[in-house]
Amino acid sequence: MSPVGSLASMTGRTAYLDHAASTPLRPSARAAMAPYLDDDYANPSGGHALARRARQAVDEARDTVADVLGCKPGEVVFTSGGTESDNFAVLGAVRRHGGGAVCTAIEHHAVLHPVEHLGGRVVGVDGTGVIDLDGFTDALDDTTRVASVMTANNEVGTVQPMLRVTRLASKRAPQAWVHTDAVQAAAW
Repeated sequence: MSPVGSLASMTGRTAYLDHAASTPLRPSARAAMAPYLDDDYANPSGGHALARRARQAVDEARDTVADVLGCKPGEVVFTSGGTESDNFAVLGAVRRHGGGAVCTAIEHHAVLHPVEHLGGRVVGVDGTGVIDLDGFTDALDDTTRVASVMTANNEVGTVQPMLRVTRLASKRAPQAWVHTDAVQAAAW
C-alpha cells in the first residue's frame, strides 16, 4: 500500500503528499494565464497580430525567468516539463558534441535512462543518497560531455553537494556541462 493510501485509510480522508512534483495552480498564476488560454492563444511563431501578442508574452516570461535565475534570456529554454528538459539536456549535449555522459544511480529516469542509452557511466551513492564523490571523480574524463547530478532527490529528499560536484567536474572534465535536475529543489 502506498504511503498516501495508508494515510487515507488511517484518517478516512484523502491526502495528496506529492506537491513538489505536481500541485494545484495558484489562483494568481491561473489569472495571469487566463488571457493566453482564452483570448490570446495564438501560435507565438506566427506573423499576425494575435501571434505577436502571444510572442510578446513568451518573451516577457523568458525575461522574468532569466532575471530570477540570474542568466540571459537567450539561455532560458521553455519545455513541456522536467522529463523533456532532462532528456533534451543529456541527449542534446552528447549528440551535438560527442563524448559521454555521467550521472548518479538515484537520478530520475528522465536522466538515468538517456545516460544508460548512451552507454554512459552511473555513479553510486552512500546509504543516505549522497553521491560518491570519489566514484564521480573516477567516472569523469576528457570524453565526458555532460555530468548530471540531481540537486534534490524526488524520492528520498537528499540534497547533493552541488558546489563540490561542479568543482570536481570543472577540474576533471572541463569541457563537460554540469546538468542538474532541480525540479524538486525550488521549494527547498
